Amino acid sequence: MKNFINFQNKTFLVTGATSGIGLEICQQINSYGGSIIAIGRNSSKLISLEKSLIHKDKFIGIEFDLENIDELTHLFAQLTYQIDGIIHAAGIVKLQPIRFFKQIDQDQIRKVNYDSIVNIISHLLKSKKVNSSASIVLISSIAGSYGMKGNLMYSTTKTALDIFAKVLASEVSNQKIRVNTICPGQVKTPLTSGISETVSEEALVQDEKKYPLGYGTTEDVAHLTLFLLSEKSKWITGVNIPIDGGRTSIL
Repeated sequence: MKNFINFQNKTFLVTGATSGIGLEICQQINSYGGSIIAIGRNSSKLISLEKSLIHKDKFIGIEFDLENIDELTHLFAQLTYQIDGIIHAAGIVKLQPIRFFKQIDQDQIRKVNYDSIVNIISHLLKSKKVNSSASIVLISSIAGSYGMKGNLMYSTTKTALDIFAKVLASEVSNQKIRVNTICPGQVKTPLTSGISETVSEEALVQDEKKYPLGYGTTEDVAHLTLFLLSEKSKWITGVNIPIDGGRTSIL
């Protein structure tokens, strides 16, 4: 696969870079020679990420909490590089039945999962920092298409990402910029492990049985992301790609 993908002289912006899927994507991109602009809210985790990379000279870490939408101008001031790819892997999951809905929780989830990347991409396009033929990959979820109990707040932000990708793909096609979402099912990450606080172990075991190939890994999602970032996918744009071990396709 090393010969299949080559990210030499390419620079990629990754949100949610210090944990789970985002962390794996950073490590994979870097292993193929790509430079990383990593956005994370924890400085020590950014340092750990840098230490884990093969090409440490191809790393720029930016400490920023995407929930702070009103302070995005501080982030924008640091985004001065030409970018060949954008990966939005930041996300918050919180299970909460509608009868317990709290606007403050919805606002927090929406800001991180959706509002932040719309603002970031808008800024980068206006400032002409996105190179032609770049690729944008938004990590969505099958939750954006299916009604899981208690998942309203998370699911609506993922649905928003899915349609955002289609609209944006249309608007930037004249620059040969591609925009797609990846929609994973349940992936074993620190983020999803938090679900065990509200869902019993027995329920999780039963849920995994609904996946013909079992729960996924961060590597599974990262490999598809790398393909979409590469020139091998130059005729793919405006689509929402499920990657869920057969969960939504096989009875």
